[in-house]
Amino acid sequence: MKLKKLLSLLLAGAMAFSVAACSQDQGVTNNPDASSAAASSEADASDESVRPTEPTGQLVIGTLTDLESDFYDASFNNTATNYKLYDLLHGYGTVVSDVDGAFVYDPTVVKSHEEVENEDGTKTYTVTINDGLVWSDGTPITAKDYVFRLLLESSPEMNQVDGYPSQAGYSLVGYDAYFAGETENFAGVHLVDDMTYSVTVKAEELPYHYDITYATAAPRPMHVIAPDCDVVDSAEGASITGEFTADLLLKTINDPDTGYRYNPSVVCGPYMFESYDTASRQGTVVVNPNYAGDYRGVKPVIEKVIIKTVKNDTMINELASGSVDLLFQCSGADTINGGLDLVDQGKAQKNTFFRNGYGKIQFDCSQFPTDSQNVRQAIAYCLDRGEFARQYSGGYASVVHSYYGLAQWEYQESKTWIDENLETYEKNIDKAKELLDADGWNKNADGSDYSGTGTRYKEVDGELKPLVIEWANTDANPVSELLATMLPEAMTDAGMELKATTMDFPTLSACISHSGDKIYNMYNLATGFPLASSPWYYYSTDPVWMQGGYNSNWISDTDLEAAAYALKPIAYDDDAAWLPAWQNFIKVWNEKLPDVPLYSDEYYDFYSTRLKGWSSSSVWEWSRAVLDAWVVEE
Repeated sequence: MKLKKLLSLLLAGAMAFSVAACSQDQGVTNNPDASSAAASSEADASDESVRPTEPTGQLVIGTLTDLESDFYDASFNNTATNYKLYDLLHGYGTVVSDVDGAFVYDPTVVKSHEEVENEDGTKTYTVTINDGLVWSDGTPITAKDYVFRLLLESSPEMNQVDGYPSQAGYSLVGYDAYFAGETENFAGVHLVDDMTYSVTVKAEELPYHYDITYATAAPRPMHVIAPDCDVVDSAEGASITGEFTADLLLKTINDPDTGYRYNPSVVCGPYMFESYDTASRQGTVVVNPNYAGDYRGVKPVIEKVIIKTVKNDTMINELASGSVDLLFQCSGADTINGGLDLVDQGKAQKNTFFRNGYGKIQFDCSQFPTDSQNVRQAIAYCLDRGEFARQYSGGYASVVHSYYGLAQWEYQESKTWIDENLETYEKNIDKAKELLDADGWNKNADGSDYSGTGTRYKEVDGELKPLVIEWANTDANPVSELLATMLPEAMTDAGMELKATTMDFPTLSACISHSGDKIYNMYNLATGFPLASSPWYYYSTDPVWMQGGYNSNWISDTDLEAAAYALKPIAYDDDAAWLPAWQNFIKVWNEKLPDVPLYSDEYYDFYSTRLKGWSSSSVWEWSRAVLDAWVVEE
């Protein structure tokens, strides 16, 4: 499995990171503890604390990204904090990732499974779930709850709930007709019996790199979301009977007080929703006593988890004072060095690992003038990314040049290739000017030839338009602050005008998704790659993927789409075929430049000495690690 391979490669290649500053990847890492593959945890070998057998205590987790009042799934809100909280509330997926990042059938959930390749090129997955699983309210979980979710989240009715993308069954036979409302039956989904469901994948969606994930489904509580409805099966496929309407879902899901989106009262994850405070954006979850365990059978023993917003400049002080117990995935020199000081003083513990993602300037490629590849490249040439990474991280990050992060086996095996094949976009104002001249930005405001100073203009459909870049950013963000000192002057020298607007993160997210009042040209963000990272969706020109946070760059480029799509049919264990296709994809991406990659970090978790058994990694994040941990009173 690739991610298992990732771990061994990081172990083997740890020393390479300490000398990377001499190579073209401009590595600036100086962390001696990063030699562990999954993570380097400061667990005290002499610690005699014993994991309790019953839930006790509470854990306060500090997060820089506000927790929003959205607890359904990432299609409504994919902010990092909410995304991980979903893991705590919603469980029992039939296919999950293990501690090494490999996809497996969950034996706690799955009694049996079968895969059949059909003569017409389709493939049918049949899954039987175990008896005895129950919702947090004690209601038995059956195959109907799994089929209900597939039908619900592929339906035109659900699509009317704030534009929910309804893509759950996109790859399955009959999806198009079902989503279009042409039929009440979903041909590729069947309720086989009370505990068994089947899904049939379209021939055109096969082969598929993550093919095991086609078998996955997770339940939704039909008795809460559609209480007077039922799931039935026929030769034409499964369907929802009863008064299943958009109006029903707008009440049961979207009601701001009682809707499942905001108040998930019945769940099947390791924790249950207790409360959310809108003013402080603090959320609290408590142990679900009916949870049967994760794929290993592990159940949480921390009774209460509180998610609390912290600020970058005070978070280490909060850890020192005890107002938070855990700061996860910390980055940046000030934060890391402050945390390490607490560790040296015996006031905290640490855990560190490489990031499976990167920080970035994200362009909206549907908006003028960042719809131009030349403009995007010119902006990249205006920033000294090596100096940016040095100032921001203090040596705990490396510059990357395309769609990859440090915690990837492909990167480990491609360092020399990357040095020889990718444009590094080192700061070069003259190069930026050449690109803008070639793109037609060669006029002054009065239509005369560009004088060489001031804002450039371009004639578009008979109208002179200025080269103004609208930049949306968030407050109290050290990346925003550093970019604000490094970009404007250089962009002005090249003939561009940078207009910055500061806003809160929900507003920024709405702008990115095109659901807000305004769309901007660029945003500074960070991303972590999901385990089933699927660039063939993220860079698809199909309108169905221009929503729901998939193609968030809104880029429509057939070359990039083709390079990404070439990865999709490669078998999961065929590294020999995958690596050159991946290299071609990141080379095309490096040219098209939908983002300006800024850095990939070494992450640190800093946590209280009260917290025991803590071990997280790039493929086993805090929402999974919390199940193994416990707290003690000091």
